Amino acid sequence: MAGSFELVGLDEIKEALGARWPDLAARASDLAEQGIRRRLADRDILQVLSETEFSICFARLDRKAAVERAKQISREIKQEIFAELPEFSSSVTVKQYVAEIEIKNLAGDTGSLADRLVLTLRRMRLEADRAILNYRRLLLKDFQVLFAPLWDPERAIVDLNRCVLDLSLGCTTLSQFQAIADPDQMVDTLADMDCLALTRTLEVLHRYGKASNVAAILVPVGYQTLARSSTRREYLKLLSSVPDVYSPFVKLEVTNVPARPNVDQLNTLLFTVSAIRRDLTLQVNANAGYLSALDAAPLWGLSCNLSAGQLRDPTQRTVAPAFMEFARDNGLRTMAHGANTIGLALAAVDSGFDYVSGTAIHLSQDTPRAPSRLHPLTFPKRISG
Repeated sequence: MAGSFELVGLDEIKEALGARWPDLAARASDLAEQGIRRRLADRDILQVLSETEFSICFARLDRKAAVERAKQISREIKQEIFAELPEFSSSVTVKQYVAEIEIKNLAGDTGSLADRLVLTLRRMRLEADRAILNYRRLLLKDFQVLFAPLWDPERAIVDLNRCVLDLSLGCTTLSQFQAIADPDQMVDTLADMDCLALTRTLEVLHRYGKASNVAAILVPVGYQTLARSSTRREYLKLLSSVPDVYSPFVKLEVTNVPARPNVDQLNTLLFTVSAIRRDLTLQVNANAGYLSALDAAPLWGLSCNLSAGQLRDPTQRTVAPAFMEFARDNGLRTMAHGANTIGLALAAVDSGFDYVSGTAIHLSQDTPRAPSRLHPLTFPKRISG
């Protein structure tokens, strides 16, 4: 079993570090090399190919074990580099690749066995990278943007739509991509989807906004897209380019927040984004324990996904009290997504959500629903207060 590790992204921060660059780059390379050596078995072999690339042979591991070991080493040396060189934490990643190479397949090459092994490994890694790139292109090409009407049960109207990414056409491609892509490649791809969702939403507003009969659109953006400096920079650049005429119709919903986030970082991100686009909605689990430490100043709404586990039992009449209390105390709108059964929809309305969406309310569609009245459920109107 042969493998490689590569420090990726160093060039991105070279200019920012200025005169400090050579010393810090050398230190990062040394940390990576020593971190790999400490984690090798006695008969494993390490070759230092450059300041950013390292080749390794696992003497006793099968493919599955070698892949897991490489992933573990990659995660751990990444953490060590970031702990000692925090300047690199937002830009640098450690990529790993593992392959099984038959010695007989090296016979036709020239040079030492070690050199032949490295050349073969590089060729195989290049082929794997091309496959990942191809799957990524297909994934971005196949996914569609749909719009789910968000229903206000108190007024029985729709004046807000939620942008929904439909991956049904590319679900096979997505599973294949997830199987071979590393976490950083996955985050980059999801960030591209976030940018495409915003772009296609603007295209729809441009197409239908001329009729002056368009509702606002809630556009999702993943927490990981905002948490990484490189993807955050690209997304905020795109967000800043939204024409002023469309600004009242574009609202952002920050999604996929970890169950236990760094709340200080989350608050900072929300304030950073709200400086460009006000009235943010934050999607959380209804029982999120970090709400008490959350700064509500940048927020307009709080949302949760019913399909994630809340209100599955139609007899359950309330969500976690902290969710509704936080929203009420801070004057936030509340949204329930994924009301895909009549029972879930009725329970969401009875629990007091300001907006409810899902197939029980209205199917997602190619174009946003114009502001209009809607009566999807038959029950007495909720009485306020």
